[in-house]
Amino acid sequence: MNFNKIGLVTGLVVSGLSISSVFNPAKAAQFALQWSGAAFGNSASANGLIDFDPSLISNPGYTDPLPVNSFSITVTGASSGNGTFSLADYKNFFLATNGGTLDFTKQLVGQPTSNDPWGTPSFGNGGDFNIISNLDAPTAASEFQIATSGGFGDLLQLTSFAPLAPLATVPEPSSLLGLLALGTLGTGATLMRKLKTSKFTENRN
Repeated sequence: MNFNKIGLVTGLVVSGLSISSVFNPAKAAQFALQWSGAAFGNSASANGLIDFDPSLISNPGYTDPLPVNSFSITVTGASSGNGTFSLADYKNFFLATNGGTLDFTKQLVGQPTSNDPWGTPSFGNGGDFNIISNLDAPTAASEFQIATSGGFGDLLQLTSFAPLAPLATVPEPSSLLGLLALGTLGTGATLMRKLKTSKFTENRN
């Protein structure tokens, strides 16, 4: 019997780690988005969820396309274009910091940039975040502003871009391999001791 192979396989099982998790570290952060039509005199509003890794964007800088993992937006109270839309309804997302370094662990709207606070629709002087739809979903109209019905409906302005879930990081491969090695060695050693004890008992009998 090959005790080394037994220790390796058992170590993998006990450690609770899969080969894919060892070699595929991932990061994700989810943000809650809010838009309002109040600045334009309409009763439309929109709430969204977006998921991306902030470490993959230019900060400070301009990121186009934004590497979005998931997205959804729900529009209510609009004269047209109400409903819920998903990532499949969009072809592009982009984000600009206008020279500021944004802290993605806090509310982004209002954070400082080189000119106006981030979220200010002032011809790019406050940065920008926007969404570009395929057809009838809400889409970019101007800096931090969207319009329902594919750009032909009510105008809304971004009022909140806040972290909903903290950055979740799977340990780097080197860390996982260390844990894997400990699990393998520990379990293998335990198994060897049991086999040796069993063999010793058999010899005595």
